[in-house]
Amino acid sequence: MTPGLHGIVLHLRCRAVPATGLVFLAAAALTWAAYLSDDPATTQRLGLIAVVLGVAPTARTLAGPDEELERGTPAPWRLIRAVHLLLLGGVLLGLLVVVHRIAGQQAHAVAYGTVVQAVLALTALTALGAVLVGAHAAWVLPIGWAMLMLAVGPRESVVGQALTWMVQEPGTVTSTTVVALLTVVGVAAYTRRGSRL
Repeated sequence: MTPGLHGIVLHLRCRAVPATGLVFLAAAALTWAAYLSDDPATTQRLGLIAVVLGVAPTARTLAGPDEELERGTPAPWRLIRAVHLLLLGGVLLGLLVVVHRIAGQQAHAVAYGTVVQAVLALTALTALGAVLVGAHAAWVLPIGWAMLMLAVGPRESVVGQALTWMVQEPGTVTSTTVVALLTVVGVAAYTRRGSRL
């Protein structure tokens, strides 16, 4: 194994990326199970819960066991953080979209736009949480907000639409704007600052 490859493997292992991959597979399995229901509302809800399940463990991967020591090494950390975050979100999104594509042949298939928006914004929110409170508690804001949105359902006012962006129709101006803002702010903040020590 080359030194560069060894470093990548070590980075992934110390940040629990392999275990996170197993949770991604569990999220894919839940997505598949969502299509066993004949109720479109149940399929939609389980499909979004699968996204939440997949995003939850990414918080653990956003910091190493000794973040301060890692930052002392001569490595391009901003680039590493950006690639790490984008690859995690991309793998989860790709896996879920493939499962929706295969299993969702029925009329009540969850819209791809809904899955894309949820993965992007919740992953970015997790990254923002790592910047604000540290990787150990970064999951609280995105998972708490997502579960609250699933519990209360979509709202019609502009403020309500902004607060319940995940359960709105995908592609609406409000949901798209909120998702874009969350994604840009979360990714930029984590890339620049990393996890809070």
